[in-house]
Amino acid sequence: MESLDSCTINTNGWCMKSGYPKDSANLTATTGDDDRPALLFDMHVHSWYSSDSIIPVMSHVRLWERHRILPLVCDHNTIAGSVSVYRQIHAMNPEIPVIRAEEIMTADGEIIGAFLTEEIPPFMSAEATLDAIHEQGALAIVPHPFCSLRSSAIRSDVLDRIVHRVDIIEGFNGRIVDERDNDGARRYAARHGIPVSAGSDAHTLVELGRTYMVLEPFSSPEELIRGVRSAAIHYRRTPPAIHAVTRILQNAKKGGQDSLHGNLSVRTAMPCPKKSA
Repeated sequence: MESLDSCTINTNGWCMKSGYPKDSANLTATTGDDDRPALLFDMHVHSWYSSDSIIPVMSHVRLWERHRILPLVCDHNTIAGSVSVYRQIHAMNPEIPVIRAEEIMTADGEIIGAFLTEEIPPFMSAEATLDAIHEQGALAIVPHPFCSLRSSAIRSDVLDRIVHRVDIIEGFNGRIVDERDNDGARRYAARHGIPVSAGSDAHTLVELGRTYMVLEPFSSPEELIRGVRSAAIHYRRTPPAIHAVTRILQNAKKGGQDSLHGNLSVRTAMPCPKKSA
């Protein structure tokens, strides 16, 4: 059976091994009559504005400049990272929409708001959070809904209760340890007719560029949803050891050791060590 550690998948379900995008500027839109270059879109990344991430804002900007991978920057409980990243990307290319996003910790687990106009406070109920997202004309994305490792995943009973209000479900999360968790998310989304997104969930430099969607250019939430439904997906799972790195980073930042920023940015931009036998 084909491993999903590294593959490219389209909406018809085929999978093939794939490498880093070398000529992304020449890709054309995957569906329809649009002949503009396709967008490579990583629909879940973090920046230094998240307490457990050390990715500088400029690393996201440079990834766009060099490889045309657009990031959905959804830091924990803040839109600050996305505002900073898209201020620079939009200045370079005004056709790229400004996408303010936030991974919001609700009282029932995490929900991402994309295309926000203002920050949404954490720890409200899932229902109240969805109200706040949709009142802004934004999209509600449920990240890693069946992740067995993270307590931050939305509760399954709550997801059942709100699923009719969810716009997108993340079906390919690069930080998932057990691939059955991603598979469960995709099956759940299919049962409810909800499109599936893919994101690296990058918190460190080594994770950038591993997972993204190839979709038609978009300028609105509605166009993004249409693009997600027909997109091809490039997916490379990050080694599980990255979670230990994240815990170290979070503890360091809580301790006020912001001077670690430069050093750790370099150190984590290397392959994770293999587990000893």
